[in-house]
Amino acid sequence: MKSFLKKALVISAISLAPAAFAVDMTGAGATFPYPIYAKWAEAFKAKTGSNLNYQSIGSSGGIKQIKAKTVDFGATDNPVKFEELEAAQSADVPGPCQWPTGHGRGSPG
Repeated sequence: MKSFLKKALVISAISLAPAAFAVDMTGAGATFPYPIYAKWAEAFKAKTGSNLNYQSIGSSGGIKQIKAKTVDFGATDNPVKFEELEAAQSADVPGPCQWPTGHGRGSPG
């Protein structure tokens, strides 16, 4: 009986573990990367059960949202200046970081 209860508890813990670690993420910003973020969100949900909600509100909107700490990530078409990133730091949260997530072609001029 003791062994059965132990196994039942282990199985219950394992089956509930993914739900316990599910984390939803929210982002906002540039409209250009929206299609790839939507694809990634679909794959992320299929793999983890977590949601990725991205609002394509424009680069400046993404910068404002990340500075206000209302989103987990922001997206811009152009890099943010180092001084702006540094200014967004606080004592409890390190400043935002940036890295490229995609690349697109501009229209011929």
